[in-house]
Amino acid sequence: MKNFLIFIIFLIIEGTTNLLIAQQLKASDFNEDIGEILLPKVVVVPKHSTFSAILRQVNNNEFIVEPNSITPINSSITTYEPNKGLLHIPAITIKDKIYKNVQLELVKPSTNVLHFRIVSIEKEINKDTLKNVQATLETQPVRMGGDSADDPAIWVNPQEPSKSIIIGTQKKGGIGVYDLMTGKEIQYLPEGHINNIDIRTGFPLNDKHVAIVAASDRSNDSIVLYKVNPNKRILENVATHTVGLKNITYGLCMYHSFLSGKYYVFINDKGGAVEQWEIFDNNGFVNATLVRNFKVGSIVEGCVADDVLGHFYLGEEQVGIWKFSAEPDGGNDGYLIDKTTGKGKITPAVEGLTLYYINKTEGYLIASNQGNNTYTVYNRAGDNNYLGQFNIIANETLDIDAVEDTDGIDVINISLGEMFPYGVFIAQDGKNASSSKKQNFKLVPWEKIADALGLKKESFYEP
Repeated sequence: MKNFLIFIIFLIIEGTTNLLIAQQLKASDFNEDIGEILLPKVVVVPKHSTFSAILRQVNNNEFIVEPNSITPINSSITTYEPNKGLLHIPAITIKDKIYKNVQLELVKPSTNVLHFRIVSIEKEINKDTLKNVQATLETQPVRMGGDSADDPAIWVNPQEPSKSIIIGTQKKGGIGVYDLMTGKEIQYLPEGHINNIDIRTGFPLNDKHVAIVAASDRSNDSIVLYKVNPNKRILENVATHTVGLKNITYGLCMYHSFLSGKYYVFINDKGGAVEQWEIFDNNGFVNATLVRNFKVGSIVEGCVADDVLGHFYLGEEQVGIWKFSAEPDGGNDGYLIDKTTGKGKITPAVEGLTLYYINKTEGYLIASNQGNNTYTVYNRAGDNNYLGQFNIIANETLDIDAVEDTDGIDVINISLGEMFPYGVFIAQDGKNASSSKKQNFKLVPWEKIADALGLKKESFYEP
């Protein structure tokens, strides 16, 4: 039971008006022989109410109920039937194996103990089995030939999510902006050799709050900055800032600190150096100041920052994925959450990194493995436990080819209409099979990935 990672329990108890409090749940409280789970000393509010609580692992064999996770039941997927005493859960993890469509029966209700028995499990999901998913949309090919497309970012239209846009880089020349629902290009900026790109909303600029876009320009080793014009759905330049990296400017990602409210841009180079720049309003234009720098041993590119938990993830292409503090005063000591060698779950070259948010603490870190055309998924919380891998195969029905040789990726958990009700995952396709043979970006509905790997799919949390 040591690998029972996260379990969602829905509680109904009558006869008390106290707040819900729970002591530690230990691995010994799960009887594997008879399939029973014991929750010790649980008190619930109020009478006739229904709540959910997240049991989270605090070490190898202990679990606690997080007080901040207590919410009324509002999911159409996870349900509790009080008349039958049955609990339905989309997926759980037991002893490092994932099971789907789990049904549990409440067998010993009381004011102090809830006792559930597993009565039905549909199927087992093997984490080590590669899952196949299909794209349902692709963008127009980029304008430049050869290895040109690199990294995507998504701007969500706050008024009408179906009118959101994809922003894709072309390292041989510029940036393309595409309509999310059709994949058609709606803007092309022939500016520089743009490699990686990222976006954050709510940036204060000239007495307004805007969506700010940062990108790395390899033609002059600089950070270029744009704002999104929400009415025209295009990018508008707000500043260019030259950085001090000694080697060719390469990867880039952004960070909006929930601690300080400040905005940052991380940029790195092929020598393994990383710089963190704070960006801020300067009379309607964006200025920047260097606040931190450090280095790892070899070439890096892909990176992503967790705005809520304050983590910075960095892909050292031939080594693995590093995790650092994203705060400028958080120190420069990081640790590898996965390696490209030994028993690691990733391969050289580690390229794009992105985050799918479930709520304040839950979600998934996803990495693209260019070496074998796969994508690896980790838990966003705790020690970033490995959750599985998938690849994107051809969708012959829609005449969309498979995805290979991926550089950049992005994912969003916000509902984007009927085509992408739980958000969308976007990957650069390094070997597009279109008539032009020029590269493009492929879009996969999040639920296809979630269902294949037994992951959650939510669309209500907006970090």
